[in-house]
Amino acid sequence: MNYDLYSYFYGLVRQIPEGKVTTYGALAKALGDIIAARACGYMLSISQDTEQIPNYRVVKSDGYVGKYSHESKSEERVRKLNSEGITLVNGKIQDFEKHFFDDFETEYPLHAMREEQSRLSDKVSLDDDFSTESVAAIDVSYDDRCGYGVMAIQKDSGYEYRTVVQGVKFPYIPGYLAYREFNFIQALASGFDGLLLIDANGYLHPRHVGLASFVGVVMDTPTIGISKSILLGRTEGNWIYNNGERSGYIVNKREIVSPGHRISLDSSVRFIKDNYGDRYPAILKDVHNHTVKLRISAPRQSV
Repeated sequence: MNYDLYSYFYGLVRQIPEGKVTTYGALAKALGDIIAARACGYMLSISQDTEQIPNYRVVKSDGYVGKYSHESKSEERVRKLNSEGITLVNGKIQDFEKHFFDDFETEYPLHAMREEQSRLSDKVSLDDDFSTESVAAIDVSYDDRCGYGVMAIQKDSGYEYRTVVQGVKFPYIPGYLAYREFNFIQALASGFDGLLLIDANGYLHPRHVGLASFVGVVMDTPTIGISKSILLGRTEGNWIYNNGERSGYIVNKREIVSPGHRISLDSSVRFIKDNYGDRYPAILKDVHNHTVKLRISAPRQSV
């Protein structure tokens, strides 16, 4: 669960030989899923070790090198490519195919994660096995390589909070949110016996194991996922179908409910509507606001 995809990715970039270039898409495929291409761009953009990580050798799929935010960095990039025998005309690499490299030594980690998700999805239960005597919500906020997690446990007098601040080892990649946030949730919810509301999808996921379901299965706790947008599936009225199966419900355009684990979709929707009406759950708003405050006030954690 504690996979350091940043280090793995930077290791791939280091494999690009002198005089060769690759693309964000090729790096994403080496990670195991083309959907990670945007995350590859992000990871390169925040790389601090420019001496050891040749990010200037990563270009666009059409052969254009693109520009950095500072012109001096763009000029330095062109200079380095030229010094390795790569010619550019109007910002585009000449003989791109000749210089293209994608022969990475890799174990395709994202592929292994998809296989793990498939195994976990077989364990997701949509049978009602939950109590509402104790209810909590969790959210995580980020500042590049540092994450700020907050758990709000509902009490008669308000909320009791737990917090965690730690380094981030996994970027945001659609479909793989659990590998980014699970460590935060595990640290926050350890020992909690109740219903967890999580700011993410649950059963409404390409492999039926979004973050809420992933957490529920691994921690054996009932969970409900509440997301702010529809990422997949087709709609019929307020219901969302994924792979022909009813998997989510639209409360409003910014509130999508899907069951996580040990609770049915109907019970998930009923709980949310009975307790919060058609408005976004107050407990999730509160916990999100606290993650922002924590991010502002807490010291950053190094990775």
